[in-house]
Amino acid sequence: MKKQPQVIENLPFTIDETRVLREMRVSRIKTVDELEERPLAEAMKRAIAKAYTLIHGKGVYKTIELGGVGEDGEVAAPSAPGLFTGKDMVNLLGQCPQATVLAVTIGDGLETEVERLDKAGDITEAYLLEMVGGLMADYMADRVDERIESSIQRAGFDRTMRYSPGYGDWPLERQPLLARIVEAERIGITVTQSHIMIPRKSVSAVIGWKRKA
Repeated sequence: MKKQPQVIENLPFTIDETRVLREMRVSRIKTVDELEERPLAEAMKRAIAKAYTLIHGKGVYKTIELGGVGEDGEVAAPSAPGLFTGKDMVNLLGQCPQATVLAVTIGDGLETEVERLDKAGDITEAYLLEMVGGLMADYMADRVDERIESSIQRAGFDRTMRYSPGYGDWPLERQPLLARIVEAERIGITVTQSHIMIPRKSVSAVIGWKRKA
């Protein structure tokens, strides 16, 4: 029976101020209120507060069967031929009977606001909001990753690392195929001719199911 994609709407989230500060290379403090530069602290507070109103996390994932490494040197996937190419995919998935592909987004509201701020000349706030958006896209991917890992463990398997198109020798050109397989349009993600996901604050990846030793 064909497995249907699992869609997650309205992923809950919190924005970790410490993580935002670390992204800004501020290592000695944990909260924005501890910043000595008050104008920057106020701008960061505005960006974080605004991000809470603009982020709408969604995810979709689908588990597919694998058939080992074929004579063509790529990992066989009957429902996704040509997706898992390159040595990195062979190393990651070559011994896996299944893999889960996923796509996650925070939506396009934050990007739209960043563009508006940029045009209005609010460069600092636009930069801070853009940075928070990037962090939160990864945050949402981590939350979906946790759900997938739970399913893998319940089935009696171990998991591989999460791997995205464009890393190592897994070409970004596989992005459209991955999006099509996982049905990323269900959560509003499209892929451009240059293989970039829209909304830009989106993540796609694969996680392999490993047999326990």
